[in-house]
Amino acid sequence: MNGDSPDAEMIICAAALDLFAERGFSSVTTKDIAVATGFNPALIYYYFGSKEDLFRRAVTLAVERAFEQFRVAREGLEHPRDIIYGWLDTHVKEFETISKLIKIGIDYAKTSKRNVRIDDAIRRFYVDERDVLKAALAAGVTRGDFRDLDVEETASFISTYLDGVFARAMILKDFDPVHAIGDLRSFLNTQLKWKK
Repeated sequence: MNGDSPDAEMIICAAALDLFAERGFSSVTTKDIAVATGFNPALIYYYFGSKEDLFRRAVTLAVERAFEQFRVAREGLEHPRDIIYGWLDTHVKEFETISKLIKIGIDYAKTSKRNVRIDDAIRRFYVDERDVLKAALAAGVTRGDFRDLDVEETASFISTYLDGVFARAMILKDFDPVHAIGDLRSFLNTQLKWKK
């Protein structure tokens, strides 16, 4: 396969994301990515410069996929409850992509050699997630749709619960993440006293 394709960069990124999630950052070589894509290793270096840069771009791709799905799902939604539900639904629809992001994030967290740009790419998902949740929760409180609540604490709870769902799904093969996310929706309905 030649590298003249305008999609070569995305193909390399997607293959790298799969390999990093499956085998871990330290175990994957540029040659492995070249074999998976059919591209020459030199082309991978041409586009990315280093394995670390490719890893950062793969993480960024996973974050962008999840948020693009959320943007599409959010179109036309105005009620804060529906926006939060949209975020939960995104975790179901993009389960595979977000799982890969969490797997490579956990793997990367174990490395002794850290890279600020990679740290920032991983952190971006959580910052963006918290911003989405906080904005919707604050809007719900302001509109009187939700009871008065600690927006920061509640957003953190939802985000942490979702991480727990993904971690448990990695550990227990018979665990049903879709059901668990549905349980979170039910919990929010009762605990936050959302008005219909």
